[in-house]
Amino acid sequence: MDDPRPASIHSLARHGLGPAQPVKARPTRINRTMRPEDAFRASLSDCLVQMTANAATLRAGRSVEGLHQLRVALRRLEVALKGFGEEFRQEWLGDLRSRAKILSSRLGPARDLDVFITQLLDVPAEEGDREAFANLRLRMEEMRDKAWKQAVDCITGTDFALFVDDVAALAHSRLPMAPDTRLNRVAARLLDRQQKRAVKRGRKARSGEEGDLHRLRIALKKLRYTAEFLSPLYSKEKVRRYVKKLRGLQEQLGAINDIAHVRASMTTMLRETDGKRASPGERYAAGLVAGWYRARRPLIAKKALKRWRKFRKVTPFWV
Repeated sequence: MDDPRPASIHSLARHGLGPAQPVKARPTRINRTMRPEDAFRASLSDCLVQMTANAATLRAGRSVEGLHQLRVALRRLEVALKGFGEEFRQEWLGDLRSRAKILSSRLGPARDLDVFITQLLDVPAEEGDREAFANLRLRMEEMRDKAWKQAVDCITGTDFALFVDDVAALAHSRLPMAPDTRLNRVAARLLDRQQKRAVKRGRKARSGEEGDLHRLRIALKKLRYTAEFLSPLYSKEKVRRYVKKLRGLQEQLGAINDIAHVRASMTTMLRETDGKRASPGERYAAGLVAGWYRARRPLIAKKALKRWRKFRKVTPFWV
C-alpha cells in the first residue's frame, strides 16, 4: 500500500497549514522485500515529509530550527537523488538534484547568520569592547533580517512549489529504474561508493587545508545520510554505533566549517551594503571575533584529523 504521509503533508503545506514545530528526519520505511526503486521512492517520500512539514512551519513564522531542518531535508534529498541515480544510471535525476541545491543555496545565508548570531558571536570580550560588540550584533541582525526575507520569498515562491510537486510526483510514480532487482546488493554498493569517496577526501584532508577538510565533512555527511536511508536493512545496534561515531567526527569537522562562516560573515558585513559602511567600532569587533576563531583553528583541525584516523579503523556495518 502506498504511504499516505507525503501526499497529505504536501497538501496541507500547499494550503498554508501543517505542523507548527520543526520536524526532524525519521527512519526510512524500507524493508528487505522491496525492490530497489521502491526503496528509492520511500527515501524520497520521507525527504518530502520533512521538507514540506518544515516549509509549513516557516510559513507560520520564523523558526531557526525549522529552517535548519528544511535544509537538512533538501540535502538528504540531494544524496538520495545522486546515489540512486548513479546506481540506476538515470542521468535525468541530476536535474532534480540541481534544483534542490539551488533552493538550499537560497536558504543558506539566513541559516549561516542564524548560527553566527546565536552560537558564534559570543566570544570573550573586554569590558571596554562591549559597546563595539553590541553595535556589531545590531548590524548582523539587520543582515539576518534581510536574509530571512529572502528565505521566506524562496519557500513561498513558484520554484519551490514546482519542485515539491515534481518530487511528490516522482515519489508516487511507477517508473522502472533499477537494472538490479536485489536491494541488498544495491544498498551495499551505495554505501561502498560513499565510503570510498570519504576515504579519498580523507587522504587529501591530511594537508590540514580548510578546503580539503570541508570536502571531507561533506563526504561524511553524505555517507551518514545514505546509512540512515538504508539502516532498516541492517543490524540496528551496528548501525547505531557506526552512525554515532560518524556524527561525532562530523561535529568536529563542523567546528572548522564554523570558522569559515565567521570569516565569510565578517567579510560580508565589512563590505558597504545599502549605502551603509561599517563603523570603526564594528570593524574592530569583527576583527576580534575573526581573530579569536582563527587562533583556535589549528588545534581543532589537529583533533579532527586524529578522530578521522580512528574512524577509519571502524568496521562498516554493511560488510
